Amino acid sequence: MRNLEQSAKILGIVLSARQLEQFDVYQQELLRWNAKINLISEKSAQDIISRHFLDSLTALKFIGSGNIRLIDIGCGAGFPGIPLKIASPALQLYLLETNRKKVSFLKHIIRVLNLPDTVVLHERVENLLPIFQWKDFFDVLISRAAFKLPEMLPWGSFFLRPGGKLIALKGKDIAAEFSAGTAVAQHHGFSKLFQYDIIQETSLITRKIIVGEKTK
Repeated sequence: MRNLEQSAKILGIVLSARQLEQFDVYQQELLRWNAKINLISEKSAQDIISRHFLDSLTALKFIGSGNIRLIDIGCGAGFPGIPLKIASPALQLYLLETNRKKVSFLKHIIRVLNLPDTVVLHERVENLLPIFQWKDFFDVLISRAAFKLPEMLPWGSFFLRPGGKLIALKGKDIAAEFSAGTAVAQHHGFSKLFQYDIIQETSLITRKIIVGEKTK
């Protein structure tokens, strides 16, 4: 985990010995479960630290610190939510996933890592939208490459409190998607979307993060 520790510092994140141990266990359990069920691709399994852990942690500076209520939609094997929770333990994390096997893994890894204030929702996002309890409930809605911006913005309008943030982790070629999202952002209560280039110093991976703040 030394590579993770050093690379996290470049992102401005200092990980304790306990947090590094949690990441180590997370990696081991990912590989063990991935041999039986398809959690992550074979290619990315060869570089979990860069492709999953560090990639997830790039979002932390846009989230802030403290007792923040965050929903990770379509989190799969827990990305970016669980790495963010490990790095920022005060985070109140809600993981939304439809795949039953991935949900089983999420519940398992939450127990193994002893992550408090972490909830797994085995549900489709559309089925939560009619439930008033979730309206304006979250400070942050995040997703990692699972959904297009025009699809996410209505969800942000529902789930986020005024002033809450929508954060989307994307690949580098998203000009058309960003343009489409910008065109409908105001309709869904977001005054503007911002995109940031994210370059990991320890890899050749270049990504973008899209951030929007709900204004009403």
